[in-house]
Amino acid sequence: MPKKLASLLLYVYSMWVVVSQPCPTYTALSIDSLNPEEYRGRWYFSAAVSGREEELQWFRMMDSSVFNLQTTAVPQTILLNGDIRIGNNCMRSSMTYKVLSGRNNVQVEGRPQRQTFLWGGAQHNESDYIIVQATELAPAAFDVYMLYGRMKVLPDDVIKEFQEIFACQGMTAFVRLPQTQELCS
Repeated sequence: MPKKLASLLLYVYSMWVVVSQPCPTYTALSIDSLNPEEYRGRWYFSAAVSGREEELQWFRMMDSSVFNLQTTAVPQTILLNGDIRIGNNCMRSSMTYKVLSGRNNVQVEGRPQRQTFLWGGAQHNESDYIIVQATELAPAAFDVYMLYGRMKVLPDDVIKEFQEIFACQGMTAFVRLPQTQELCS
């Protein structure tokens, strides 16, 4: 009987520890103090999480992708060009973002319903990777977090931390790009 009681008490204590500890999180980057020059250059898309599997179907088709972030002659405007490999094909993507004062997100040109937030990591060098959250309300309701890194292949601990932090928050659908084929360029 004492072993069963000790086991029950240990179980209740461990559940209390799990419930009382909040999920770790990433740091939201302040758009008002964002310096786009810091983020210029090549970014490799590595992984994505979501609360729903269907929101990741597009990413599951990808093998690899690389993006180039540039500032433009128009103040507070960022251009993101990407080369995405799907099977043996390459697809080009281009998006323009506006950094609007007084907002906590960047605005995708031509998509006023989409909100894009930027997050940095606390445990790793923030300049080596960034998390982009893309969210929309109806009619195309979705919420996806995407992990980009300066290196083609991010360290496993960065990917694992990304997955675990969001799984703790209920975002259990996860995809990691296989990166088995050459990058498009």
